[in-house]
Amino acid sequence: MGGDRAYFLASILGYQGHTRVDADGFSGGIWLYWKPNLVSISVAHEHHQHIIVEITRNGETPWYFSVIYASPDPLKRRDLWEELKNFAATNNKLWLLAGDFNDTRYDWERNESFSETYRRYRLFNQLVHDMELVEVEKLTRLEQECFP
Repeated sequence: MGGDRAYFLASILGYQGHTRVDADGFSGGIWLYWKPNLVSISVAHEHHQHIIVEITRNGETPWYFSVIYASPDPLKRRDLWEELKNFAATNNKLWLLAGDFNDTRYDWERNESFSETYRRYRLFNQLVHDMELVEVEKLTRLEQECFP
């Protein structure tokens, strides 16, 4: 679904703010909806694998949010990682990334384990490390340990 149907769905759900990257055939597609009376959102960057927006609530510090739908093709995914690294290097605000990265961080997250899987999650972990990303789940555990 895309185009007019995406806007129609946004209006049914009551979201006046929206942006999207349409699917390429049967692959991909990202929709992002919001309520302008609650937040101000401006699109910082759109790509067929992600959308980066700057979010501001009245009187609060702006931050970035990325919606990711990474390609299953490792070569195309590499382009995504490079774009995200370049964005991180030139922008210095809090940044939340969420979505389908089409990669895993650990071998136990997959049903099968073979050399290509190991190489892929090693590269993904390197990206996470290079960009100094923190998983929300791990952050929550850390908070629980520090603030019982």
